[in-house]
Amino acid sequence: MYYTGRDMASSHKGMGISAVDWKIFLGHLRATLDKFQVPEKERREVLAFVESTRAAIVEK
Repeated sequence: MYYTGRDMASSHKGMGISAVDWKIFLGHLRATLDKFQVPEKERREVLAFVESTRAAIVEK
């Protein structure tokens, strides 16, 4: 599948997402991965992808 929507920076601009917000989000994400017993390999892949979006989402 190919994503054709807006880029991460445009989608999150002006939302005021802070480093603290990001940390909280990652906590929820990890809890979800735990709940559904996602295997370690896939878990690392998901977390790596999500982390790759951080700079475009978190406001400086």
